[in-house]
Amino acid sequence: MAYHNVYFELPTRELGKADARFFIYKNNDKLGEITISKGAIEYFPTHKKTPIKLSWGKFDKLMTSIKK
Repeated sequence: MAYHNVYFELPTRELGKADARFFIYKNNDKLGEITISKGAIEYFPTHKKTPIKLSWGKFDKLMTSIKK
């Protein structure tokens, strides 16, 4: 059974120039990295240079469109 670990770095102030970063691992293999800023959320898959970027409005639409 796979297990997941999530590691993060949070700034000690309001998000602005410094993003919050989350590191996602599955069975000790890095799946990717998520950065959260004032303007957007970005997912960087492992070994990819270009992130998948969503504005907060698009992120909200995506999350609310997922059915339970």
